[in-house]
Amino acid sequence: MKVPIVLSYKMYKTHWGNMNEGKLSEIYSSVLLDLKKVNGIKMIALADRDGYLFDGNVNEGLETMTLMSSTMFKAAEIVSNKLEKVNPNHVIVDYKGGRLITVSAGSKALISVITTNDAHLDPIIEELEKTAGKIKEIL
Repeated sequence: MKVPIVLSYKMYKTHWGNMNEGKLSEIYSSVLLDLKKVNGIKMIALADRDGYLFDGNVNEGLETMTLMSSTMFKAAEIVSNKLEKVNPNHVIVDYKGGRLITVSAGSKALISVITTNDAHLDPIIEELEKTAGKIKEIL
């Protein structure tokens, strides 16, 4: 199964200097490749912490998903910080068609995936956290 990857095409300043959109897209695509190979993942989206995608080909459903993922992740951060003084590792939403999982990729990005109903969460979450760490280093 081919897994679509949607990237945020903003220009970011990294420790390598300013990166243009094309180069950034290539770097993110290569970082997301391992995540794309995990069984059970139907879609991968990378967006800024506000949930906005900057790809001109983004459909309304995908943007709604990333905007809602951002809102849910921010709410989880507020609650966990008030209760335990820690940030959440990830947010998972179960629904009839599968699961939506969102993880933080540092202070500038979130990665969201949609999984199949029968997907095993442990390998997905493990790879999501590895990928988030790589993206955090880039930003």
